[in-house]
Amino acid sequence: QLLNRLDDLLQEAAAVDPKVQEEPRAFDKQAKTAVLMVNGFNGLGLHTLFNVLRFFGKEFRNFVFLEIGVVDAGNFKGIADMQDLKTSVDKDVQRYVSFMRGKGYYAEGLAFIGTDVINGARAMIPEILKRHPNAVFFGGQLVFPKETFANRWLHNYTVFTMQRIFYREGIPFVILPIRV
Repeated sequence: QLLNRLDDLLQEAAAVDPKVQEEPRAFDKQAKTAVLMVNGFNGLGLHTLFNVLRFFGKEFRNFVFLEIGVVDAGNFKGIADMQDLKTSVDKDVQRYVSFMRGKGYYAEGLAFIGTDVINGARAMIPEILKRHPNAVFFGGQLVFPKETFANRWLHNYTVFTMQRIFYREGIPFVILPIRV
């Protein structure tokens, strides 16, 4: 029930047709870039995005959405399943891009398919930083009113591991709390 409340924002964002290709705003190399780690087009990702806008205002004019689709050997039976995952990840990222372009920002999406979110993110860092030297990475972390064993087990703390890895590399990574 709590997680369903997060997805209320999807109705607003769903008004943007992902098939409509807006004229991309020019990338401003001098401006800061917010790189959002997302795990689908969902309430967590949208709340993270809206918190970046709320807390940092117009500080960021460029947005990059990075999603790593995780291959689970138990669920994938062949090439068709891999292609379905790739299509789904690409579609999710494009919805974020379309949404932000519709708001007048520069936006692009990156999708990566792998067996591990952490290694996938690490593989993408050099490419992102080369194109976006003023990048700050963001991730959202669910905060439940009462923490339980089930919450900790079901909603892992991958974002904290990523933050530690990025920090060791000298890359800013901000975790935004998303209350449910």
